[in-house]
Amino acid sequence: MDKLLRSPRISKPLILKRFHSTNLLENSVSNSDNRLRLHEEKYTADMSTSLPPTVKAALNDLAQETLSQFGNAHMMVPETQGSLLHQLVKLFGAQRILEIGTFTGSSTLAMASALKPSDKLVTLERDPKPQEVAKRYIHQLNLEDRVDMRLGKAMESLIAIAKEEPRPQYDMVFIDADKKGYIPYYDFIIDNDLLSDRGLIIADNVLFFGQVHRIAGYEDDNPVEASKNVRKIAKYAHDFNKHVLQDSRVQVVVLPLFDGVSIISKTKV
Repeated sequence: MDKLLRSPRISKPLILKRFHSTNLLENSVSNSDNRLRLHEEKYTADMSTSLPPTVKAALNDLAQETLSQFGNAHMMVPETQGSLLHQLVKLFGAQRILEIGTFTGSSTLAMASALKPSDKLVTLERDPKPQEVAKRYIHQLNLEDRVDMRLGKAMESLIAIAKEEPRPQYDMVFIDADKKGYIPYYDFIIDNDLLSDRGLIIADNVLFFGQVHRIAGYEDDNPVEASKNVRKIAKYAHDFNKHVLQDSRVQVVVLPLFDGVSIISKTKV
């Protein structure tokens, strides 16, 4: 065994609850077979380059406020996923980003903080209460010039975007909203050419609560029985995954990261 691993001077890291997980989520079907992998998630956050100090501090404050005010605080992206989104924006040089589903703004802040002042992130949210929280943290980080917040039903906002002149195209689209809407949102984006030729669509929660592969018949064993609502949403996610795979206009990789992430790009001719 490696001497470092045996050293008595190496103490175990302090493992905290996933900062946005409610007790309901942590004790739910999503954690059967250790699906949440809390120790690994803490480790990956500690071993990843930190976001800029002001952004990290704001995200920590935002997480605590969301936990105290919202029963569905688990809808925030985890810390490492925020870092991944931030890095992807920089890596691909995204100048225009479309986000469907702001909630309290954790993913919004992570992506917008990677943009240049001349770049723009348009984020769509239907609920004014979490949007107001997001607005305050966007203001705190002086990101108002980069973030265009729109309130209303996502499809109505998408239709309004498609009517803009000139019609915008986005280098990154992050879909993290109601799962029943994933197929209509995706189709509208592709059908109306809102994704740039070099752009990416990133769809979150495509393995929803560890139930999507079970809905698809890949595993019968389910140590913790999922609720009817979880199974219904998992079915929406599975339908979306099949729909994208069958679309010859794009190519997709479904990754078992976080709660499942799909990375979709246009098929190169």
